[in-house]
Amino acid sequence: MSYRRGCFGVLNLEDMDSPLYLCDGGIELRQQEKYDFYNDRRLDFSGYLFQYTLGGQGYFQKAGKTHVLTAGMGFFVSVPEDSRYFLQDAASGKYTFSSEDGSAFWELLYLHFDGPAVLPFAHRLDTLCNGVFSLPEDSVPIRMLLLLQERLTTGGHLEKYEGGEFLYRFLCALLRAIEQPKNNSGNPLSEKAVSLMHREYAVLSGIEELSSRLGVSAAHLTRQFSAEMGITPLRYLTKLRIQSSMNDLLNSDSDLETIALKNGFSGSNYFCKVFRKNVGLSPTQYRKSKG
Repeated sequence: MSYRRGCFGVLNLEDMDSPLYLCDGGIELRQQEKYDFYNDRRLDFSGYLFQYTLGGQGYFQKAGKTHVLTAGMGFFVSVPEDSRYFLQDAASGKYTFSSEDGSAFWELLYLHFDGPAVLPFAHRLDTLCNGVFSLPEDSVPIRMLLLLQERLTTGGHLEKYEGGEFLYRFLCALLRAIEQPKNNSGNPLSEKAVSLMHREYAVLSGIEELSSRLGVSAAHLTRQFSAEMGITPLRYLTKLRIQSSMNDLLNSDSDLETIALKNGFSGSNYFCKVFRKNVGLSPTQYRKSKG
């Protein structure tokens, strides 16, 4: 995908009290310079930073581990926190990656933002990848950022609350891309499992039947699916059933037993138990609160 270098700032004071708001972003080329930030010492910077490597090579340190970030890799941090990112090799002090003219460089796409609604996304990302990730350049979140960068560095602007709207969609896309690497790697087993569950979540008896139909053991499916998707197949199946039942509760007058059986639950008692655990309300309370 083609892109142009340049940075943008977003100043919309009406949005500062919003749960999500953009600060700045863009594409930078860092080359043969001191580019070194300790995120627990930054007095002039706060919020959240997403940074993605388009070319060259940089370094990221967190929890005592140093990550070499090449094209397609990036990090997500909350500032302040105990982490660091930099251009040079910390041990030797020498540049270790050279462009065609012989100089080290790190070409990066970044987005700086803030707001209380970022916190649950940040916690989930930290759980999934400890802040470090790999994404193809043509993945949905990267395409979104490149299009935003092009728009805002060529004279475009954001309407009121549009920054927060963009951020919510971006963070959801980022979580999907990291939780579901099938979208990036095309692993056939996970893809087949997801496809089968989406088609037959209402009639599958459970993970034993699912794994049997895929020709693998339940243990193997669970291990591989969990590693690639960030969620167990049983949890994924339950989420599909809960989501469908929520729709039925809001869009029909069917009783709980009918809704339970329609969505793959053994009966209304078990359905109510699982629903409350996942949603925080009973099915009846949910129907009343949204009706």
